[in-house]
Amino acid sequence: MLAICPDSFMRDYWQKKPCVLRAALPDFNDLLDENELAGLAMEPELDSRIVRFHNNQWSMIQGPFEEFSACEGKWTLLVQGVDKYLDDASELMSQFNFIPNWRVDDLMISYAVEGAGVGPHVDQYDVFLVQGKGSRRWRVGPPKSSVARPPAAGLCQVEPFEPIIDCELSSGDILYIPPGWPHDGSTIVSALTYSIGFRAPDQAQLAGYLAEHMQSAESLPARYTDPALPATEAPVSINRNEITQLKTLLHNAIDDNAFTFTLLKLLSEQGLEPEPVDADMLTKQLQQHIDNGGLIIKHPGCRPILCDDYTGWCFVNGEAIEFAQVNHPVMRNLMAKSTISRADMTLAPDDLDIFCTFARLINMGYWGYR
Repeated sequence: MLAICPDSFMRDYWQKKPCVLRAALPDFNDLLDENELAGLAMEPELDSRIVRFHNNQWSMIQGPFEEFSACEGKWTLLVQGVDKYLDDASELMSQFNFIPNWRVDDLMISYAVEGAGVGPHVDQYDVFLVQGKGSRRWRVGPPKSSVARPPAAGLCQVEPFEPIIDCELSSGDILYIPPGWPHDGSTIVSALTYSIGFRAPDQAQLAGYLAEHMQSAESLPARYTDPALPATEAPVSINRNEITQLKTLLHNAIDDNAFTFTLLKLLSEQGLEPEPVDADMLTKQLQQHIDNGGLIIKHPGCRPILCDDYTGWCFVNGEAIEFAQVNHPVMRNLMAKSTISRADMTLAPDDLDIFCTFARLINMGYWGYR
């Protein structure tokens, strides 16, 4: 259990300043070992790489890997998106459920030998660095205190900085770093580190969401018109009213409820590969299974979102699933759980609709049962 106060953390540190959370996960147990991590790095579905400092030179080798001859010198193996493939990762990720699902990106696990790191760098996202076995020294500098310095293809580092945090992390310790703060980790004793990253769409990405929505919209997008346009003696000019009208077209598209619905779907996208099902689960079958003590299990990496402005809808991995509006408060609780039992449904106004919805989610490959 995460031994911090979520309210205090969000008030004092989130997106404000870095902090060291000592023994935040008491008795932390590693989710895997370095050999199992190497096995994941061989999977083509996962993004993996090796960063090394050897013969006084930095290099980055992109996976997937068939063998690990590149592991020489001071090297680090990093594997992204492990939460989508590792069942035990769900428990670790759930420790941070005080941050909304749509802000969560993924879990990256790295293994580094003594003296290894990826060099000083800056991330444009929030990250919790959970220390597993071994130990690492971390140095964090103030924002805008360093300049970029790419040492090799695929690597983006920054110049050395004067640290405001200089600490050693042991198993169960966590270092939180907001976006834009330079940091540098070096391994003291060969170590596993669990990096829980968060996402924050920038304007370009949001504009891309709008463009994607407009291209797939059922109705034609509104077009600029000017039926009262007078003759002009200055054809090179565009006036303020015309600019305002053009911007209004964009504002209207953004404010359209149809775009809000599309935005919710896109924000729920997690790049999941749905689990295949042997045969469709019927609502009645699922109800019998749960009534007999069975459980509904959320698959790894599945992080649904619900919006109070769209009661009766949940958004999972880019898809929208409709359910009875009256069940919205209960579904908000159920979808936050890793496992669901019959007792969890006792307050559902319409439990048949709950079973129907989860039968559909099981058939879509996002939930399972046991």
